[in-house]
Amino acid sequence: MGERLRGQAWWPKQSLTVFQPLVPPDWKMTLREGDLYAQVAFSAAADQGFEAGGHGVVKSGSVWMPDNKINGVDFVLPFRFSQGTWSLGTHGPVTLRIGEVINQFTARNITADLQGDYPWSEANPLLLTDVSVDLLGGKVTMQQLRMPQHDAALLRVNNISSSELISAINPKQFAMSGPFSGALPFWLDNNKWIIKDGWLTNSGPMTLRLDKDTADALVEDNSAAGAINLLRYMEISQSWTKLNLDNLGELTLASTLRGASRVEGQTQAVNLNYTHQENLFTLWRSLRFGDNLQTWLEQHAALPDNRCPTGKECKEQP
Repeated sequence: MGERLRGQAWWPKQSLTVFQPLVPPDWKMTLREGDLYAQVAFSAAADQGFEAGGHGVVKSGSVWMPDNKINGVDFVLPFRFSQGTWSLGTHGPVTLRIGEVINQFTARNITADLQGDYPWSEANPLLLTDVSVDLLGGKVTMQQLRMPQHDAALLRVNNISSSELISAINPKQFAMSGPFSGALPFWLDNNKWIIKDGWLTNSGPMTLRLDKDTADALVEDNSAAGAINLLRYMEISQSWTKLNLDNLGELTLASTLRGASRVEGQTQAVNLNYTHQENLFTLWRSLRFGDNLQTWLEQHAALPDNRCPTGKECKEQP
């Protein structure tokens, strides 16, 4: 009979700050608060290899970086490792709760649960569920993202404040106010798209105001001066925007706005069709979000073929 080596290991409750020397300096990451503890049981045998199971817990963690401050991190990681596969969430899901992330704007009450196998397979998928975050006066939620992915994960946008969004982006040419909502079909495993056929619409009255200097310059240089004058102040009653974002970060918007222009005491109906294209990764850098999110999307938005189940051909997603 073969022999099996068995053992246990644990990390007693200790401040996260003791791990600061292990953080590479080029990460520019400061561990400020929080505690960590962990426990694992393991075994090893010639016929079955190395196996382990246990859990790790972070409580009230706080991490500061040049572009981000992350506070109130609670993270619970139950796991098992066997035959080269990590089973995450063995006795309940992996849970992540974050009190706030302070950046160009503040996101609060972030939640996410994770359960399944890594590497994933059709028989044993990896599920990200119950994702929620409060930001910009509203909420963004996602019920489920399944890997391998066959259908888009639906990001729901609820009552986001356009004035808070515009303040975060800080364009000089115009200002907006009023809430909007929508749905963004999100792909992590697609050969082209991150968001395909997303849409946004106003969930209440909105206003659009052009900066005076911008409007005056456009009127002076454009033959359509009358139309531009109508946009100096517009009350939007209906709006519909179609949104696409590809793996290279190219964002395309096509919007239809209906409302009334109120300029110099006169009111006139306005129907406006508008298209816009911009690289979102470049925009993130200009907003001082840092390169972390861009890098993560570039690495994961189009997953390599070797993540498919062994012995099966990967089918390209439409």
